[in-house]
Amino acid sequence: MKPAVPWTVFDANSGLLIDTNLLVLFVVGKVNPRRIENFKRTNKYNKGDYQLLLRVMDRFTPLYTLAHVMAEVGNLTGLTGRELLQARQVLKETLAVLREPAMASERAVQNKLYERLGLVDAAIATLARENKCAVLTDDFDLYNALSREGIVVHKFSHLQASSWGLSSRVLNP
Repeated sequence: MKPAVPWTVFDANSGLLIDTNLLVLFVVGKVNPRRIENFKRTNKYNKGDYQLLLRVMDRFTPLYTLAHVMAEVGNLTGLTGRELLQARQVLKETLAVLREPAMASERAVQNKLYERLGLVDAAIATLARENKCAVLTDDFDLYNALSREGIVVHKFSHLQASSWGLSSRVLNP
């Protein structure tokens, strides 16, 4: 397996597609950073991780998404009351600045990753290849599959390790 190009030297103008779990972190952090550590879908992250994600997002233009990813994000940001309304507003505002190329499910399932990883990950791989953009994920299986396909992919835990001054190889050999 070829290692991915480090994000700091990758052409940031090629764009970045952010995977579902990290977009959930973005939405929850934007609504209420204090909720990150006690919200079911983001409790493995903290405010520092949210800030790191924002710094990464600021480095890339354009930012990509897919309707498949946004549907998952909408379902996984199950906040309640006022926070739910805020989360929906954040999603609405975020969609206004993301590029969302059309990706029919029928086309996504033609990707060889579909059988192993499912519809959303197959769609992510297809979009990344077609648009020559990088992918940011915290999903090991997706990271591994995209790396093997020669798609530039960054694992968020590697960026966390770098931000702490640790080698990602120490944490994830």
